[in-house]
Amino acid sequence: MACTCRRTCALFLAFGLLFSTAFFFLLGTKAWTYRRYVSFQPDLRTRAVSSGNRTNSPRRNEAPGVNVNTSKVERTRINSTITTNPPGLSFNTSEVERMRKWVLKYFNPDTDLTVNKSQVQVGQTIRYEASRKESANITENFFRLIPESSPLLGRHFRSCAVVGNSGILLGSRCGPEIDSADFVFRSNLAAVDGFEKDVGAKSNFTTMNPSVLSHDYKGYGENSSMQVRFVKRLRLIQDQILHIPAFVSPNGREDVEFTNRMILENRLPIKLSYAPRDTTGRMKKLWNDSEFKPKRPSTGSIMFALAACLCDQMHLYGFYPFGRDEQGRKIGYHYYGKVRNLRNHNMTEEYRAFQRLHQRKALVLHTEPCDNVKL
Repeated sequence: MACTCRRTCALFLAFGLLFSTAFFFLLGTKAWTYRRYVSFQPDLRTRAVSSGNRTNSPRRNEAPGVNVNTSKVERTRINSTITTNPPGLSFNTSEVERMRKWVLKYFNPDTDLTVNKSQVQVGQTIRYEASRKESANITENFFRLIPESSPLLGRHFRSCAVVGNSGILLGSRCGPEIDSADFVFRSNLAAVDGFEKDVGAKSNFTTMNPSVLSHDYKGYGENSSMQVRFVKRLRLIQDQILHIPAFVSPNGREDVEFTNRMILENRLPIKLSYAPRDTTGRMKKLWNDSEFKPKRPSTGSIMFALAACLCDQMHLYGFYPFGRDEQGRKIGYHYYGKVRNLRNHNMTEEYRAFQRLHQRKALVLHTEPCDNVKL
């Protein structure tokens, strides 16, 4: 009888140890899984989600510093329609909310999008982010255009299209689909005239790095035809938002002042927002809280952060960092003009992060031709 009791006690003890070990293992696994929202295991393979999925090797336009061959990360090309179901069904609302909370920890459009009038005055100087020994002067023209508050304060949208500038958009026929979104973000005052079929025409929020003037409107200071072309592009914004990172580098000081003067002299109804000098730092903190290190965050990552906070359904177009598509067709860095890959960004790493969020169904990453569905 005593032997039987000892055997029973031993069994209960073994069962208890096994149960407690399993419990703490699962608890630890869950804690690791949620340690960071955007995580990507080096050996994870992307599952096929459309018949167009292929593995893309890095090309000469790919940003340096990422050994894609070593990690063998499969590059997924996502068909824009995903399935025959309406686009909204491809989103996981829980993942969308998790992504929003992750971004809001570091960036809130209501308070961090722009410098407000109450924060500055005429004659005040603001030190540049990239060169703290130099400062931007708040002139009268500058002050007139600074908003009272964020032009996106309290705004929220069901569907948003975030349009990058990759050459993958050429021939995509995504224009009507992009324009069907409730709100459209565009990057760096990209050309839309003549490209409407592929990139659309609607624009609610357009970014403009000051360097755009020297790249796309060379000699604008003395060349009147360039000035006319620049103002013509600004008119396409109509009464929507133009976002300028005015306090990053002193190299763009004259460009910002010229832009302000053109808006005032031509009485353009544009709403302005001027990114505070700590915007890049906020984006760096955001990406540091992930498994991705995209070097210096690009304008695209800022638009992504905005859309994550403001939109229930985010669709990314023109975010493709490779030099060739799956058929071997050469892809330009931009769908317009001739611009080389910018070495101070790591677009491949940003693409991998967006791809991971696509897998989680927090957003949809479009890299295939569109079928004119409505978002």
